[in-house]
Order: sequence, then structure tokens, then C-alpha cells
Amino acid sequence: MPKTPVMKKNLTVAAISALIMFIIMRWYGAGLQNPVSIRGIVDLEFADTPQRLYELLSRWDLSMVKMNIWLDFLFIVAYTVFFSIAAETGAEKWPEKTVPRQAGFFFARVAYVAGVLDIAENLLMLQSIGGNFTGVSLQLTFYCAAIKFILIAVIILYLLASLPFVIKKK
Repeated sequence: MPKTPVMKKNLTVAAISALIMFIIMRWYGAGLQNPVSIRGIVDLEFADTPQRLYELLSRWDLSMVKMNIWLDFLFIVAYTVFFSIAAETGAEKWPEKTVPRQAGFFFARVAYVAGVLDIAENLLMLQSIGGNFTGVSLQLTFYCAAIKFILIAVIILYLLASLPFVIKKK
């Protein structure tokens, strides 16, 4: 089924929205980077022990951390919609009844799984910075982040593999 102008517009709007939110997150999150936290908020996502959590929080302005997490909820919506639409767009360019085509439609749904994992991770981090955590909740935050990043990486690889078909079949 060929893309309609509205569908192409949705992909463009989703891409621009995700890019704007990515830039905002990088800009705002830069204040969380220091010698103990080179990756900023990502270090909090992977803080799987109370010691690491305390080490990070002792170096940060907690209001900045909270704002970063709340901004991330907007970023989640933006990147989830973008990756879903992009994967569907890629899938539609592959020949009918092929594994890559079916994979693209599958990855379009996987983008939402990554978004849900990110939401869970954010809620857990908000609890953690509020002092409401256990070793298990820190591990759960870690695994939500790790699985989310793996899913997004797989989607990106799929999109890169689909790029020649998207460019060729405009």
C-alpha cells in the first residue's frame, strides 16, 4: 500500500518532534554530567545499587533530576511514535510476504513496548530519588532501561537496513 501524503507528513512531524525532544533532553541533561556521572541521567537509569544511587544523588540538584525525568515523559511519546511510524514505513517498502516486511510491522509495535518500559523506568527513578526504593526496585529500573535500549537499538538497525528500500521506492 503506497504512503499517502498524510502518512508521510506524520512521519516528518514525528521525526521533527523526536529530534526536538532529543535536543532538549541533551541540553537540559548536560547539567547532570560530572566526573561521577559522565552519562548524566542514563547513569541513574543504570544505578543498580543503593551505593551508586547515593553517589549520583549527592552530586546532583534533585529538582534538575526530577525535571529531566518529567521531560523524558514527553520524549517517550515523541520517540515511540517516530520509531513506530518509521518501522511501518520501512516495512511497507519491503516486498510482500517477506520476513523483513513482517519484522518491520512487528518492530512498529515493539516501539511501544520500549516506551512502556521507559515509563516504568521513569516512575521507578522518581520513587528512587524520593528515597522510596529497594535493591529489587533498583534492579528492575536497570533491567527496564537495558531492555528498552536493546529494543530501540534493534529498531534502529532495522531502519538502517530498510533505508535503501525507502530511498529507492519513493
